[in-house]
Amino acid sequence: MAKETKIKKTSIFQQTEFTLGLIIVILFVGASLFTDNFCTLYNVTNLMKQCAIIGVMAAAQTMIIITGGIDISGGAITGLSCMVLALLQRDTHMNMWITLLIAVIIAVGFLNGIIIYDLQVPPMIATLGMQTIVRGFVKIISNALTVTGIDQRILSMGNTNVFGVLPVLAIIWAIVAVIIWFILKYAIFGRSLYVLGSGVEVAKLSGIKVRKMFYATYAGAGLLYGIAGIMLAARVQSALPTGGEGYDMNAIAAAVIGGASLAGGKGTVTGTVLGTILMVLINNAGVQFGLNTHVLEITSGVLIIFAVTMDMLKNRKKA
Repeated sequence: MAKETKIKKTSIFQQTEFTLGLIIVILFVGASLFTDNFCTLYNVTNLMKQCAIIGVMAAAQTMIIITGGIDISGGAITGLSCMVLALLQRDTHMNMWITLLIAVIIAVGFLNGIIIYDLQVPPMIATLGMQTIVRGFVKIISNALTVTGIDQRILSMGNTNVFGVLPVLAIIWAIVAVIIWFILKYAIFGRSLYVLGSGVEVAKLSGIKVRKMFYATYAGAGLLYGIAGIMLAARVQSALPTGGEGYDMNAIAAAVIGGASLAGGKGTVTGTVLGTILMVLINNAGVQFGLNTHVLEITSGVLIIFAVTMDMLKNRKKA
């Protein structure tokens, strides 16, 4: 019995979520004790807002990475959604809810699925090309200028805190995370994602309609990027021609740090949520400690490489 208990304890301490949670608690306590402004209401709510947009995008990346793919176009699609929303609301008299719907649907994630499955283009190349196309398109429709005139009801989401503590953007992130968690854990679609991550042939032999899975996964990710675009508009209070730039890599990093395997077949929303918090917390705490922002960029890069390296080592041991 003692031996069994010991094995169980070891397995708990090896869990990615436990390790990340422990690091987050230590970092949070340390920053609170040794800086003046970290543990203030303003900074904590700001921290949650910083997590929210990347967190929604990271949830989309988690689904894609579980299939063995990757999406570098997420930040560009988020920027596109944000810009389309701003232009529609500035230049037309459409109902706000219709403009919101268009901003979400306009997300071109579905096209990624077609290019990757039907044209057999590797996910990294397909989404890199899509990123470039979308970035150029956003600059054309906006004349490379910042666009304002967004409905005040949307802008208020970026500044409103429920009970004065919980940002609306963080609530949206939490709702998205819970929905994706439920899908991955209990829905047939979610279980099929893990099978697809084990290999296309394995998925076909299991009776999974692979084409539809690719379409649905990338289209679903596109919808989440659309939601992130609306959140970005609320956060920045405008639409920038460079909106969402760099967000895609942060989202991928959050998913990988949270335990999603680039080899496919592995990943959880809880891990991704913790990975998102850790990445944002490192940058936020680093600023509070007065560290150079370039040093923080290097730190984030090292963290990503470390997470990917550990994942690769685990996969080699299993093989």
